[in-house]
Amino acid sequence: MTHSNQLSETERDFIEEIGNGYESRGLRRLQGLILGTLLTQGDPVSLDKLTEVLGRTKGPISISVRRLEDLGLARKVEGPNNRRNYYASHPNVFFESFAQLKLPTVRKNKDLAERLLARIAAGEESSEETTESLRHMEAFYSLLESFLEDFAERWAEVRQERFETDEATP
Repeated sequence: MTHSNQLSETERDFIEEIGNGYESRGLRRLQGLILGTLLTQGDPVSLDKLTEVLGRTKGPISISVRRLEDLGLARKVEGPNNRRNYYASHPNVFFESFAQLKLPTVRKNKDLAERLLARIAAGEESSEETTESLRHMEAFYSLLESFLEDFAERWAEVRQERFETDEATP
């Protein structure tokens, strides 16, 4: 589907909300705006079109698109003009975003609790309250990690069933 330069109000709201979501998580709002724009387009999008739709200059957009590529959320694709770079969102962008932004935090918190509990077990002093808090933290994040891993497997199945994709990755 070729998409006109004119965005609907729903599409503009979607783009803005993705940008706001990124900003609220301490990320660059422009990256969210770009990702939202890519998600509203049926064809690959050039840097020129991104600058036009978002009303921004090419420099910051180019930097943000490269960062989205590094995160695995956007990818460079072929477009109608071989002299330009075209981009599209990753075909599994919502999972990739989740995996890049949430799962590392869960694992980091679980590892922190395990590391500090190991120090306590080795004889380092700690109050009962701290030890108990660390036990709760370790149990919580271990369970959450297993839920998220199970979710990733289930999502791959649902995605295959619902969206008939040939990709083997979640």
